[in-house]
Amino acid sequence: MVSKVDLTLADDLESVVMTLSSDDESAEAVKVALSAEQVTSLLQVLGRVRETMLKDKAVPPIEGARFSAVSRTRWALQPEVVTGGSVLAFQHPAYGPVGLVLTPNDSEKLVRGLQIHHGLRVEGRPDDRKLN
Repeated sequence: MVSKVDLTLADDLESVVMTLSSDDESAEAVKVALSAEQVTSLLQVLGRVRETMLKDKAVPPIEGARFSAVSRTRWALQPEVVTGGSVLAFQHPAYGPVGLVLTPNDSEKLVRGLQIHHGLRVEGRPDDRKLN
Protein backbone atom coordinates (compact mmCIF):
# COMPACT_ATOMS: atom_id res chain seq x y z
CA MET A 1 0.00 0.00 0.00
CA VAL A 2 1.29 3.45 -0.94
CA SER A 3 0.47 6.48 1.20
CA LYS A 4 0.15 9.97 -0.16
CA VAL A 5 0.22 13.32 1.61
CA ASP A 6 -1.12 16.43 -0.13
CA LEU A 7 -0.99 19.93 1.32
CA THR A 8 -3.24 22.74 0.10
CA LEU A 9 -2.43 26.21 1.37
CA ALA A 10 -5.40 28.54 1.93
CA ASP A 11 -5.59 31.70 -0.19
CA ASP A 12 -5.15 33.85 2.93
CA LEU A 13 -1.98 31.88 3.86
CA GLU A 14 -3.41 31.35 7.37
CA SER A 15 -4.04 27.60 7.20
CA VAL A 16 -3.36 24.46 5.22
CA VAL A 17 -5.42 21.33 4.57
CA MET A 18 -3.42 18.13 4.80
CA THR A 19 -4.99 15.21 2.92
CA LEU A 20 -3.78 11.70 3.74
CA SER A 21 -4.75 9.05 1.21
CA SER A 22 -3.59 5.71 -0.14
CA ASP A 23 -3.87 3.65 -3.30
CA ASP A 24 -6.31 1.37 -1.46
CA GLU A 25 -9.65 2.45 -2.93
CA SER A 26 -11.56 1.11 0.07
CA ALA A 27 -9.70 3.49 2.39
CA GLU A 28 -11.21 6.94 2.67
CA ALA A 29 -8.91 9.99 2.48
CA VAL A 30 -8.47 11.90 5.71
CA LYS A 31 -8.42 15.71 5.63
CA VAL A 32 -6.97 17.76 8.47
CA ALA A 33 -6.96 21.57 8.62
CA LEU A 34 -3.85 22.98 10.28
CA SER A 35 -2.88 26.46 11.46
CA ALA A 36 0.71 27.73 11.17
CA GLU A 37 1.20 26.89 14.87
CA GLN A 38 -0.03 23.34 14.31
CA VAL A 39 2.25 22.94 11.28
CA THR A 40 5.19 24.05 13.45
CA SER A 41 4.19 21.52 16.11
CA LEU A 42 3.94 18.76 13.49
CA LEU A 43 7.39 19.66 12.14
CA GLN A 44 8.85 19.54 15.65
CA VAL A 45 7.26 16.16 16.39
CA LEU A 46 8.47 14.74 13.07
CA GLY A 47 11.94 16.16 13.78
CA ARG A 48 12.06 14.45 17.18
CA VAL A 49 10.91 11.17 15.59
CA ARG A 50 13.63 11.48 12.92
CA GLU A 51 16.22 12.32 15.57
CA THR A 52 15.23 9.19 17.52
CA MET A 53 15.35 7.04 14.40
CA LEU A 54 18.89 8.25 13.63
CA LYS A 55 20.25 8.42 17.21
CA ASP A 56 22.63 5.46 16.79
CA LYS A 57 23.86 6.50 13.35
CA ALA A 58 26.92 8.66 12.71
CA VAL A 59 26.29 12.31 11.89
CA PRO A 60 26.90 12.66 8.13
CA PRO A 61 29.46 15.19 6.88
CA ILE A 62 28.17 18.68 6.15
CA GLU A 63 30.52 19.17 3.19
CA GLY A 64 28.46 19.00 0.00
CA ALA A 65 25.15 18.75 1.88
CA ARG A 66 22.18 20.83 0.75
CA PHE A 67 20.66 23.05 3.39
CA SER A 68 18.10 25.78 3.79
CA ALA A 69 19.93 28.99 4.71
CA VAL A 70 17.90 31.84 6.18
CA SER A 71 18.61 35.54 6.26
CA ARG A 72 15.40 36.83 7.87
CA THR A 73 15.55 35.60 11.44
CA ARG A 74 16.15 36.47 15.06
CA TRP A 75 18.94 34.77 16.93
CA ALA A 76 20.41 34.52 20.42
CA LEU A 77 23.66 33.31 21.92
CA GLN A 78 23.87 31.99 25.47
CA PRO A 79 26.26 29.94 27.61
CA GLU A 80 25.75 26.17 27.61
CA VAL A 81 26.39 24.64 31.04
CA VAL A 82 26.98 20.95 30.20
CA THR A 83 29.77 21.45 27.62
CA GLY A 84 31.02 24.83 28.82
CA GLY A 85 30.38 26.10 25.32
CA SER A 86 27.60 28.16 23.82
CA VAL A 87 24.13 27.71 22.37
CA LEU A 88 23.35 29.53 19.13
CA ALA A 89 19.57 29.61 18.70
CA PHE A 90 17.59 31.13 15.86
CA GLN A 91 14.11 31.28 14.36
CA HIS A 92 14.07 29.26 11.15
CA PRO A 93 11.04 30.27 9.04
CA ALA A 94 10.47 26.67 7.91
CA TYR A 95 11.21 24.77 11.13
CA GLY A 96 10.63 27.20 13.99
CA PRO A 97 13.16 27.68 16.80
CA VAL A 98 16.42 25.79 16.25
CA GLY A 99 19.38 25.58 18.62
CA LEU A 100 22.95 24.45 18.10
CA VAL A 101 25.35 23.62 20.95
CA LEU A 102 28.89 24.77 20.20
CA THR A 103 31.60 23.18 22.35
CA PRO A 104 34.45 25.48 23.41
CA ASN A 105 36.55 24.12 20.49
CA ASP A 106 33.68 24.68 18.06
CA SER A 107 33.22 28.21 19.44
CA GLU A 108 36.88 29.01 18.85
CA LYS A 109 36.66 27.60 15.32
CA LEU A 110 33.57 29.74 14.65
CA VAL A 111 35.28 32.88 15.96
CA ARG A 112 38.31 32.24 13.71
CA GLY A 113 36.05 31.68 10.71
CA LEU A 114 34.04 34.84 11.39
CA GLN A 115 37.28 36.84 11.73
CA ILE A 116 38.44 35.53 8.34
CA HIS A 117 35.05 36.38 6.77
CA HIS A 118 35.17 39.85 8.33
CA GLY A 119 38.65 40.39 6.91
CA LEU A 120 37.44 39.39 3.46
CA ARG A 121 34.60 41.91 3.63
CA VAL A 122 36.81 44.72 4.93
CA GLU A 123 39.68 44.08 2.54
CA GLY A 124 37.44 43.16 -0.38
CA ARG A 125 39.81 40.49 -1.60
CA PRO A 126 39.87 36.70 -1.57
CA ASP A 127 41.83 34.85 1.09
CA ASP A 128 43.50 31.53 0.40
CA ARG A 129 42.95 30.33 3.97
CA LYS A 130 40.21 27.77 4.59
CA LEU A 131 37.03 29.71 5.42
CA ASN A 132 35.51 27.24 7.86
